[in-house]
Amino acid sequence: MADADIIAVETKAHIRAFLNFPYELYKDDPQWRAPLRFERAAQITPEKNPVLHAITDQKFLAMRGDKCVGRIAAFINHSHQEQHKDGAGHFGFLDFENNPETGRALLTAAQDWLMAKGAKKILGPNQWSVNEETGLLVDGFDTPPVVLMPFGQPYYQKIVEDFGFEKATDMYAFQNNLHEGFPRPKTTQMMRRLAIKDKGIKLRPVNKSKFKEEIAIAMSIFNDAWSENWGFVPFTDDQIDHMAKEMKPLVDKDLFQFGEIDGEVMTFGVIIPDINSAAHGLNGKLFPFGILKFLYRLKIKGVKQARLPLLGLRKKAHNSRRGLALTAHLCETLFENARDKGFTQLELSWILEDNASMIRICEQASSVKYKTYRMYEKQL
Repeated sequence: MADADIIAVETKAHIRAFLNFPYELYKDDPQWRAPLRFERAAQITPEKNPVLHAITDQKFLAMRGDKCVGRIAAFINHSHQEQHKDGAGHFGFLDFENNPETGRALLTAAQDWLMAKGAKKILGPNQWSVNEETGLLVDGFDTPPVVLMPFGQPYYQKIVEDFGFEKATDMYAFQNNLHEGFPRPKTTQMMRRLAIKDKGIKLRPVNKSKFKEEIAIAMSIFNDAWSENWGFVPFTDDQIDHMAKEMKPLVDKDLFQFGEIDGEVMTFGVIIPDINSAAHGLNGKLFPFGILKFLYRLKIKGVKQARLPLLGLRKKAHNSRRGLALTAHLCETLFENARDKGFTQLELSWILEDNASMIRICEQASSVKYKTYRMYEKQL
């Protein structure tokens, strides 16, 4: 087999090849869930994804003749640099055929570009930031990915590690069967009773008539709660506005809850339906006929899988009895509401391997760790 040629993405045809490649590579994998193509295109379009306002990037394709056999993006995230000042460049969008030479060639192209930009180390893979799809799947290939979680192949890990990358951190995904795990552990039951009896603790659903403002409150909590976590990059105002527009059609008010202590909003959590399940078998295309099947599955039949992608508790309430009680109450309320709406499975993701409090919350809710995603680093 001839070696692949690595070319920089420069034309509209290159962009189309970059976007289409995963659909061709994974089409015969039974666990592949083709994401919506318009959403994938928007992800790499600055006018449609405000994260890109802080990104300098170069995308690459691996070509063997006229056939695309791999892709990668190398990028500098200037928001990451402002936050961490670690001289890091990043790579992401890594997909390639089962050929070590192709993988090494793509990684070399990304590394060379980042070195030319002055990067001192490389982190990855992620798709622009830790607030988007992050990590290389290293465990859990026997189940499909849920919405906005990465997909990959088992052979990626060895090729990445043989190139000199070392583990930076692992992130976990937990799966919860919403009809199992009862009665809850005594600790969970006790914390929830404390919250219910505490007149200063209150839950409320999102106010969809003020959705933009509500998202801003949630993200202020998130930016505070996660500020000391590995790789943290805060959401900017334009990203928050964009999130509000993207999330509003998907969110059920009963599945987006805020928690207050003495009138101050301290925590929030949101559950969204697994769009991947609704889009399964459509090859990422809604038109001309896929839209009817997609909407039927999502709005009428209902999907059974959901995801809890966002949860946060302000730092000043961390490790406090009332804060922990409020979080337990909020989580159990979200689980109950999701179950009442017909969901049977809920993924809680992603969670850093050293986030002991969140892992404990997952385990006390009888959730099971079923996928591991790894972020790598390499010094230059």
